[in-house]
Amino acid sequence: MVSLRRLGWTRAPVLGFVLGLAGCTAEVGRGADGAGATGGSTGGSGATASGGSGNGQNTGGSSGNAGSSTGGGGSSTGGSGGAGGSGGSGNVGGVPPVPDDCDPTATTSATPLRRLGRVEYLNTLRDLLAPSGLDGEVEAIVSITDQLPPDGENEHLFSGMDRRLTQRHVDAFYGIADALAERITEDGASLEALAGSCAGDAEPSETCVSDFVQSFGARAFRRVPTDADVTRYLELRTAGTPSSEVFRSVLFTLFLSPELLYHLEIGGDEVAGRPQVYALTGHEKASRLSYLFWRSMPDAALTAAAVAGELDTDQGYQEAVERIFTDPRTRATLGEFWGEWLGLSGFAGFIDSPAFRAFAEGVTADDALFDAMSDETHALIDHFTWDAQGSYRDVLTSRLFFSESSALADLYGVEAWSGSGDPPSLPTAERSGLLTRAGLLVEGNAVTNPIKRGAFILKQVLCEEIDPPSDLPPEALALPEADPTQSTRSRFEAKTSPPECAGCHGVINPIGFALESYDALGRFRTMEQVFADDGELLSTMAVDPVVDLVVGDVVTPVATPVEFSEAIAASRAAHECLAKQYFRFALRRDESPADACTVGAIRDQALDGGSLYATFRSVALVPSFRDRVMEAP
Repeated sequence: MVSLRRLGWTRAPVLGFVLGLAGCTAEVGRGADGAGATGGSTGGSGATASGGSGNGQNTGGSSGNAGSSTGGGGSSTGGSGGAGGSGGSGNVGGVPPVPDDCDPTATTSATPLRRLGRVEYLNTLRDLLAPSGLDGEVEAIVSITDQLPPDGENEHLFSGMDRRLTQRHVDAFYGIADALAERITEDGASLEALAGSCAGDAEPSETCVSDFVQSFGARAFRRVPTDADVTRYLELRTAGTPSSEVFRSVLFTLFLSPELLYHLEIGGDEVAGRPQVYALTGHEKASRLSYLFWRSMPDAALTAAAVAGELDTDQGYQEAVERIFTDPRTRATLGEFWGEWLGLSGFAGFIDSPAFRAFAEGVTADDALFDAMSDETHALIDHFTWDAQGSYRDVLTSRLFFSESSALADLYGVEAWSGSGDPPSLPTAERSGLLTRAGLLVEGNAVTNPIKRGAFILKQVLCEEIDPPSDLPPEALALPEADPTQSTRSRFEAKTSPPECAGCHGVINPIGFALESYDALGRFRTMEQVFADDGELLSTMAVDPVVDLVVGDVVTPVATPVEFSEAIAASRAAHECLAKQYFRFALRRDESPADACTVGAIRDQALDGGSLYATFRSVALVPSFRDRVMEAP
C-alpha cells in the first residue's frame, strides 16, 4: 500500500491546515490577518488562512482539502472577559435580564467559526458511511477515536461550547482519517459498496473518481461540490496507481476536509439594508438544523429539501423544522441538554464509611440507585416535553413519579410505576417538581451541604453569577465540623455569619436551607440525624426549612420545600434562565445583548405557559437563525 508520506501527507501540513482555520478570528466574515501555521503542499491547493475580506467565515478559502495552509502569526480576537473583584465582600448578580422588547432588525452577535464537537464528528462519520453499510467501521477503530479529546474539558457548562483545537485534536483527526481510509480500501467489497463497482477496476477511470467526489463529497462537504473541488481530487488519480491507493488518498483527503471538520458557512447573499448580515444557503440551513437537533449531518430528505429550494421558503422551512424536531434523535439531544445543565452525569458515587452505612440503613445506595434517580429526572422532563407537551412550570411543580425502580419508590414512600398508564403521585406535602427530586439532591455521604445546593440552583437554575471575594482566608471553604448540638443549618449559618460573607450567602443560604427537608439521599425528613465517624447516632434534631427566598428583586417567605418550588416556578428568572441555558447549548456560545430577540423568544414561549416542545423548537424559528453575521472589518 502506498505510504501517506509518499503522497505528501504528514502531520505537519495537517496541523498547518487545521491551525490555519483555528488561527482565524473567532468571528465570522473577516479574513484572518493573524494566526495559522504554514503547511507543506499536500494533495491539492487545500484551505488557506490568509488574510482578506470576503463574505465567508474566517477560512480565507471556499473549501479545499487538508492541503496547504498558510497564515500569519496573530491570535484570535475577542476580549478576555472581566476579572473578579479585587477584594472585599463578594456579590451575587451581574447578569442583566433580557429586555421585554427587542429590535428584530438589529444585528445579532457575529457567528463564530466552530469545529464539529466530538459527538457531532463521530455521528457525522457514521452517517456518512451508513448508506453503504460501513458505519460499523467507526466502531472498529475505537482505540483511535478514543484519542479524540472529549469536549467540555474547560470551564464551560455545556460541552458543545468547547471550541479548543489542540495537538491532541489534530493527531486524532489525522489518525481517524488514516485508519478509516485504510480499512475501507483494503477490502474490495467495502470499497465497491462505497464508491461503486468501478472502484474494483485495476485503475479507476476519471469518471469513477469524479462521480464519487460529486456524490460522497456532497454529503461530506454538506453542499454540492464545485468543478474546482472535483478537479482537485482528480489530481490524486495518477497513471499506474491502483484503485485502492487512489481511493485511499481521496478518502483520507475528504475525511480531513475543513468542510467536514468545521461548521463552514461561506455562501449566501448579503441581506438588503443589513450590512454584514448574510442569508444562509439552503445547504447551510440544513446543516444548522441537523446539528442543532440531531448533532449530525443532514439526512437525505433534508438535503433534498435544500437542493429543491424548499428551505428558502417559510412554509418549506417550517415543515422541515417540524419533521426534524419530531425525530427520535432530537429527543436524545434534548436529553443531553438537561443532563449537562443539571449535572446528572457528574455524580462521584456513594462513600463507604461506617457513618454513611448507618445513615443509609435500609437503602441500597449504589450506582443502580443513582441511575434510577437520573432516569426519573429525565423521564419527568420527557413526559412534559413529548407526551403531555407541558410547560417548564409543570416540570418545576409536578408530583408525577416516572420510575419502575422499587428502590427509588421506597425512598420516596410510593409504589413504583408500572411503566404504562397513569404514574403514581408523590406525597403532596413532601415534594413538588424537579428541584425536589433525588437526582438533584443526592450527596455521596451522610450529611447535606446547603451551600452547594443553594449555589447550584442560584447559578444554574436562576442564572445568577456568584462573585466570591478574592481574599478569602484558606479555611473559608472548609465545611463546618459536625456538632451533635447543632443542626446543619445552624452550623452553616455560623460559618457564613461574618459581614464579608453576606453579599453571597444572603442569597445562597436561603435556597439551600429551604431544601434541608431532604437528607443526603434525597429522602424527605422533618428530623435530622447526626452520626459519629464510627456510625454511632449522636443526636436527632428538628429541621428548619423556613426562609425568606430571594429571587432577583423579589423576596418570598417560604415554609416548606413545596412552597419553595412554587416560588421558583412562578419567577421570571427561572424561565429566563431556561432560555439562556438552552441558547448556550443550542448555539454553542454565550449570549450577548445583541441576542436579546433570540433569547427573548425562547423565554416568552416558556414564561407564557407555552409547551416545552414549542420552547425548544422556537430557537430554529427565530429569523436570525437563518442568517449569519460577519464581524465588521
